[in-house]
Amino acid sequence: LLVGAGLRDKVSINASGKISSGFSIIRTVALGADITCAARAFMLSLGCIQALKCNTNKCPTGIATQQKALMYGLDPEDKASRVYHFQRQTVKAAAGIAGIMGYDTVSGVTANDELQLIFEVYQQSQ
Repeated sequence: LLVGAGLRDKVSINASGKISSGFSIIRTVALGADITCAARAFMLSLGCIQALKCNTNKCPTGIATQQKALMYGLDPEDKASRVYHFQRQTVKAAAGIAGIMGYDTVSGVTANDELQLIFEVYQQSQ
């Protein structure tokens, strides 16, 4: 749609939703995204247990609360290390997949490459 309207070069596409691994980054870029965003994956790397209490100020893990009694589970040094390593390994995995596909950067991946990769993985599983 954007290509047909001559707008693709003027618009950046930021995609989010179900992005939690190197493969999901590659898949999303292949589908046309310029940027990916992984909110849930980072919340899980912090220790979120998806208790669905974020809006109540009663998050049992201390991530989404202002109550000091509940913040005991949020050790900033430990959590910073976990988030850092999660991000580092996710980007490393995406770069590795792009490299296997013959690219120097993730941004070179296209939809045709994605389909080829899926086809090859499917054939190997048979």
